[in-house]
Formats: sequence, C-alpha cells, structure tokens
Amino acid sequence: MKTMKSLLTLPLIIALSAAAHGQTSVSKDLYIDSGEKVKRNVSSVSGDISIGKKARINGSVSTVSGDIEVGPRSQMENVESVSGDIDLAKGAETGSVESVSGDIHLYGSNDINGRLKTVSGDITVEGGSRIDGSVITVSGDLELDDTRVMENLQTVSGDISLYNGTVVAGDILINRRRGNTFPMGKLEVVIDLNSVVKGSIRVTEDDTNVVVYLKNGGTVEGEIINAKVVQ
Repeated sequence: MKTMKSLLTLPLIIALSAAAHGQTSVSKDLYIDSGEKVKRNVSSVSGDISIGKKARINGSVSTVSGDIEVGPRSQMENVESVSGDIDLAKGAETGSVESVSGDIHLYGSNDINGRLKTVSGDITVEGGSRIDGSVITVSGDLELDDTRVMENLQTVSGDISLYNGTVVAGDILINRRRGNTFPMGKLEVVIDLNSVVKGSIRVTEDDTNVVVYLKNGGTVEGEIINAKVVQ
C-alpha cells in the first residue's frame, strides 16, 4: 500500500510545484500556439491543456484533472496528469509520460526519452514509436502497435497486446500474487503479427491465471515462467 500511496501522491506534488513556477491556470483551459516557444513549465489544476504543432516547451506540462493534448512534432520535457487523459499526436517528443487514472495515447512516430506509466489508465501506442524506458501499469491495459520498447513492460492485472512487429528489448514482468488486493481474473498477453519479446515473460507466482498467446509469428526469445502458453 505504501507504493500505491506514493504513486497517487507524487504526480499531484509535481503538478502543484509546476503551478508555482510557470504558465498556470486553476480551472481555465490553456492553449500553446503552433510553433510557439515557451521557456517554462505549463500547468493547470482542472483546465485542459492543448499544444499546437511544432511547439517547443523548455519545461514540463502537467494537470491534476484536466486533459492534455500535444500537437504533431511538438517537444517538451515531461507530460504528467493525475486523472486527465494524455494524447500525443504523431511525431511529438517528450521525456516521461505519466498519469494515475487517465489514459495515455500515442498516435504514432513518437519518441519518448523516458517511461510511460499509469496506475489504472490504459496505455495505447501506435505505429513507429520508440520508448526509451519501461512501460508500466498496475491495472490498466497495454496495447502497442509497431513500437520499440527499450526496457520492460510491467503490470499487475492489465492485459498486454503487441501487434505488427512490436519489439520489447527487455522482459514482460507480471507482478501477480495470490491474496493481494487486485482481482485474480484471467490476464492475457497477446504477442501477434511478428512481434518479439527479446527477454522473458516472468509472472511472480504460479497459478495466477496468466495466459500467453503466440500468434502469426509472435515470439518470446527468453523463458515464459508461471504462465500458460497457447500457440
């Protein structure tokens, strides 16, 4: 529970800290024009943040409950939200992207120089994107299409789907334990359409109802531990 508490608290601290040092709003929506250069953090409490195409922000973008939309080929340091959704258009670049309960959607050809992380939100990544760090959820689902992940995928109870030549350079780590606070329903890992996991799939304990589907040339080069395999 200590870990969960820290996950819930940290993004809020970050958002409020940003509000003290940059372009901020409590409830009003913020818009950064296409091509605009901003030399500070951009943050809001309940307002949405929209960033036009090819904008450059020398700081982070954060909200508490507002949504964040980043236009094509825009750049910033990090993107963070507590309950708002985060959308990055094609070609947008940033450091880490993190939310607690909001969904994260990358629309393709995105360079992420850090990690993607949610607690209960889903993460969807479309074609041609590269994630330099890990992709992490607790209960949210992960769906990656033609994506390169340079570290690990990690979840507790979220399903994982890899399509169209997605490559995971590290492991898939599934931290399910009998008797924990999360439901122990079936968890599916689908590796499809020539996708590859270079490392292993490691489930913390056996008998936790994890099924790995290898379809249409999908492969795991390492071991598959404590999971049923369907080919």
